[in-house]
Amino acid sequence: MDRQTLLSELRDALPIQVERARLAPGNVGLVVVDVVRGFTREGNLSDAASMAPMVAAVDGVIRELQAKLAARLRLLMLRDTHHADIPEPPYPPHCIKGSGEDELDPDLAWAAHLPGAVVLDKDCINGFVGAMEPCGHGVWRNRLCDWVAEHELTTLVLVGDCTDICVSDLAVALLSARNHGMLHAAGPEDREAYVASITGLQIMVHAGATATFDLDPDEPFARGQETLRHPGPLAHHVGLWVAASRGARVISGFDW
Repeated sequence: MDRQTLLSELRDALPIQVERARLAPGNVGLVVVDVVRGFTREGNLSDAASMAPMVAAVDGVIRELQAKLAARLRLLMLRDTHHADIPEPPYPPHCIKGSGEDELDPDLAWAAHLPGAVVLDKDCINGFVGAMEPCGHGVWRNRLCDWVAEHELTTLVLVGDCTDICVSDLAVALLSARNHGMLHAAGPEDREAYVASITGLQIMVHAGATATFDLDPDEPFARGQETLRHPGPLAHHVGLWVAASRGARVISGFDW
């Protein structure tokens, strides 16, 4: 079966509702996931052909939200950053700290200098887990939770890569954290405010500004036995479907 036929059947079997989003009042958090050189330009998991359109789309989303939201926009940029002596199976070495692969793509580096922008390194697939840091005595804090609560965000929009790995993992984790009351300052003792803060937070994945790598789909071990077969268009759809199936809104853009 050719790839296009398989993709068509996958879309029929796992349908996704993709919508235009009208953003609610309040502050909007844009989370840019792993748009780093190790995926967009060089390295074992890089795929410039698939990623270049995504980089341009993310750039466009940042500029659009800047123009429309001004001070209501909050920007968080996650960078996949690994230590050379700690592998991340099943993937080959990638985005090793200090290699250059862990740097933001040059076409998006400008955004890290925007007022209030936060750049956060993560050493694992799931950015929610990667945002945790020890405070001593077995206590951990989560910088992502702190960021959402501090800015009283009413909407989170996820863009970047890879759709079926880091983006979908983050979306799923955020949805659970939201319902567990971890993304807000309101506590359960004020039931009305607590429920409103949970039900009022929208979590979105921008389908047009996400992407995943497409490496040798017909030769699954062309880059080494540790590299999984990864046909990009199919994996991209699965990643969006996983996020949607857990409760994220999949969007194609914004209506103003």
